[in-house]
Amino acid sequence: MTSQFEIKWLNFESKFSGREREDVFEQLAYHLFCREFGLNKGLFRYKNQAGIETEPAIVDNEVIGFQAKYYDASINLSGKKGDLIDAIDKAKENNPALTKIIFYINKEFGESSEKGKKEPDYKIEIEKKGTDCGVKVEWRVKSHLEIQLAQQNNKYVVLYIFYIFSR
Repeated sequence: MTSQFEIKWLNFESKFSGREREDVFEQLAYHLFCREFGLNKGLFRYKNQAGIETEPAIVDNEVIGFQAKYYDASINLSGKKGDLIDAIDKAKENNPALTKIIFYINKEFGESSEKGKKEPDYKIEIEKKGTDCGVKVEWRVKSHLEIQLAQQNNKYVVLYIFYIFSR
């Protein structure tokens, strides 16, 4: 069953600007992360926490953190490789037990232009950095967010972020 609310990212961008947009997107990612892992009481966080948005969650013997990254339409993810690698470094440095990081990003990766290859090099390099640090990298990109937000059990997230929060 899908939600009766359509997610319109242009409306999101027009309602929220600059730093506010990043903060609201972080709230969206936080809600989806907690829902995905059944964290009904939420997670502790520090102001300006480095690398990941909250303290990591311990789920099935994994120590999982998340990072929310909202990029304007003019930004290419390939140009943000350094930011994403830096987030992995900081997350692992400040949370040595971290085994997984999930990046919530409002954009999608561009397919490689190299014949017979789908994944772009910069995505592979980011994931390799994670592997080198002992951290599995997972992605929640625009297509993931759209399906998660269309689910009836996430209706409150849609209402909170796209309707109530914006008033």
